[in-house]
Amino acid sequence: MYTWAFNFDTLATLDDGSCEPFVYGCTDQEAYNYQDDANTDNGSCVAVVVGCMDSTMFNYDPEVNTDDGSCYPIVLGCMDSTMFNYDLIANTYNNSCVPFVEGCLLAEMFNYDEEANTSDNSCIPKVFGCMDTLYVEYNVQANTDNATCTTLVVEGCTESLYLEYDEL
Repeated sequence: MYTWAFNFDTLATLDDGSCEPFVYGCTDQEAYNYQDDANTDNGSCVAVVVGCMDSTMFNYDPEVNTDDGSCYPIVLGCMDSTMFNYDLIANTYNNSCVPFVEGCLLAEMFNYDEEANTSDNSCIPKVFGCMDTLYVEYNVQANTDNATCTTLVVEGCTESLYLEYDEL
């Protein structure tokens, strides 16, 4: 019978004690902020938005109000597939990309390239020997000197029967 009551009945003639006060809130049961005790919708209903609510995760969404377990971590790495250290699982670029540098990767080889990270099958084995053409021990195939050059080439006559003979 009271006009302030939520369930006011203009036809009531006897107060039966059933008056309920207005309880304002969201009355949409599908809404994120549904209020079970509300009996009067006040327009405050918020739609349910599912996703990742953890701000430390890669797919965090500040608009989400209902966590759905879909969070996955930030994985730093090179995301450029044309680079030597491309990381398939990286989802956050960290300026770590290294370009391909072709060369010989074997340190024991003559043409080892310490800056190479990709083999180009160009390795040449070391051939030790005297590399100075002024010495008798000169080895035309040598590519790595091993300090075996000991006898200097001295041109002259090596035949002792001739007057021009030079023992050096």
